[in-house]
Amino acid sequence: MSYSKSGLRRLLTLGIALVITILFFLSSCTSNSPRVNESTLSEISSTGRLKVGYLIFPPTTTKNPTTGELGGHHVETIKEIARLNKWKLEFIETDWANFAAGLNSHRFDVSIVPTFVTVPRALSVYFTRPLFFAGNSAVVRINDRRFTNLQSIDQSGVVVAVTQGEAGDEYARANFQKAKITRYSGGDQSLVFQAVISGRADIALGDAYVTSQFVKANSTRVKDLFAESPYNLTPVSWAVRRGDDELLNFLNSSLEAFDYQGQLLEWERKAGANWLHLKKVWEFSKK
Repeated sequence: MSYSKSGLRRLLTLGIALVITILFFLSSCTSNSPRVNESTLSEISSTGRLKVGYLIFPPTTTKNPTTGELGGHHVETIKEIARLNKWKLEFIETDWANFAAGLNSHRFDVSIVPTFVTVPRALSVYFTRPLFFAGNSAVVRINDRRFTNLQSIDQSGVVVAVTQGEAGDEYARANFQKAKITRYSGGDQSLVFQAVISGRADIALGDAYVTSQFVKANSTRVKDLFAESPYNLTPVSWAVRRGDDELLNFLNSSLEAFDYQGQLLEWERKAGANWLHLKKVWEFSKK
């Protein structure tokens, strides 16, 4: 096959035009694509915006019913981190069942949901250093004497109410084979406790602090089964996406600074919290 000089020129022109088009397309894709190689922390710093997942869980997180303003000691903590870095905060509501999905789908960058650190959860997210420690307890009707320990709960015919995704739910999944488990969605643990009062459940598992507060308000109707010895004492932490090592290290450093400066404790006391903490013992290097 042979080409005339004019035909060769046309082919050469078309070839050059094709190469230029491809290069332009690749350049355009690169410049307009998201920062695929940029870390979450770098993106937060460059945009000046931090997306925060939360749920209403007094006293860590509260919401003013009139103004909608968020408060609580976890909110105070993340606000101070943002203030020191001149970032704007975007709060996005979630719950225990969906906080990990919210992180992994990039709905938010950090979850300040007070989350019990468990082995199964650690496969889905990175947890920060503990902010405090808490155990679990259970609500039963005031005159119900069937239950004396955790093993006595797992019986045929017993209905156990749990909050979906909460630590009590995980415990029931792992340890109860005979009892019927009824799960309630959302972040309001009082729903499962109300199920006991109404007779829809025999016992409800929940966070020891929330359990004690509910029983205090309903002391003539229900009792706190493990008030003296909450089970499964567990660290409570924030969370970030797996792989977000820079953000995790930054948050850990920030929380550690606030802890040793006494600010975390100050915010907790301001919010009316009474969490369990490791006792710190200080000593000078020179005796």
